[in-house]
Amino acid sequence: MIASQLASRFAVALLLAPLVLSAASPGPAQVERPFEFQLVLNGTQSWKGGVQATEATTTQTYTVSTRLRSNGFLYSDNLLDTDPAARMEIKPMYYARQGLERLKADNGGKLPATPGDANAIFERYRQKGNHCRDNLECNQQAAEQIAAINAMQDNSREDLEAFLNSHGSGPEARFLYFFGYAGCPVKLSIQYALEITGTRAYDKKKEKPLPFKLIRAADSPGNEDDQKTLCEKYVVTVDVKTGTLFVENLFIPAPPGTTLRTINTSTETVDEKIGLPPPFEALNWTSAKMRQARESGEEKLTLPLTSALDGDNSVQGSFTGKLDIAFRWSFKPPAGKAVPARP
Repeated sequence: MIASQLASRFAVALLLAPLVLSAASPGPAQVERPFEFQLVLNGTQSWKGGVQATEATTTQTYTVSTRLRSNGFLYSDNLLDTDPAARMEIKPMYYARQGLERLKADNGGKLPATPGDANAIFERYRQKGNHCRDNLECNQQAAEQIAAINAMQDNSREDLEAFLNSHGSGPEARFLYFFGYAGCPVKLSIQYALEITGTRAYDKKKEKPLPFKLIRAADSPGNEDDQKTLCEKYVVTVDVKTGTLFVENLFIPAPPGTTLRTINTSTETVDEKIGLPPPFEALNWTSAKMRQARESGEEKLTLPLTSALDGDNSVQGSFTGKLDIAFRWSFKPPAGKAVPARP
């Protein structure tokens, strides 16, 4: 009833009303779940470009364990809906709710009287020098602030207060939203080996091939940023009625390692601090797989390997090969119970 009343009064641009929460008093407790996956890759690849040719082999293992947090509310819409058009409507709804809740907290428990008052509160944040740049949490808060101000411009304060105070328990309330958070636990282990041997030509006409060899290796717990903020790179929703898991763009860390490159008789060693690239095919497949999956599972398959294993697709010619993938994942609460969030 509340949702239908609000739907007729709220601005169409934000579509706030469908974001109905399940009834709870005094409010649902935060919960956490461990997010774990292991990706094992074994690949072989041949490259031919005129008189040039190489053979490549790789073995890579990515083992990731971290933890994500939910506010415990059951939402009626899936923040990671597989329909892109629906997702573009649902995300502003969520951002608006979060921004409005933040406004209330910073304004004595009530919404500001006008959009100008709301903007003044947000302006105080900016004056403190809170420039986001690549800070994930800061950028999310900025999106929430914009959505909240837009909501206040298009709706009365009374309607917005009614929306925030309503916790509808309709049959569609079924989605938990999970996010990373500062200080989340991270366990990360990556083993990476790649060897390419053959010939490459470096003259203008590519007619004088030289002996070529490239060796890349890593045995790494990830870079410093991954160790600190890995969980913040994941957004997950769960349909509690079907046990379906939705992951937004599964992030596979690129491990820092070394590259040993030999051309003819000259060898150079490069410290790859930015990270060694996982195969493009593996990144695409895992993201597509986790866009909608069971809460836990495993899968094995073989994919064509047509992108350069060393990430250098600028060379002309054709790549052929195969990539064996073994992938397992889990986002289930231990022993089937919700994990209480740490204070």
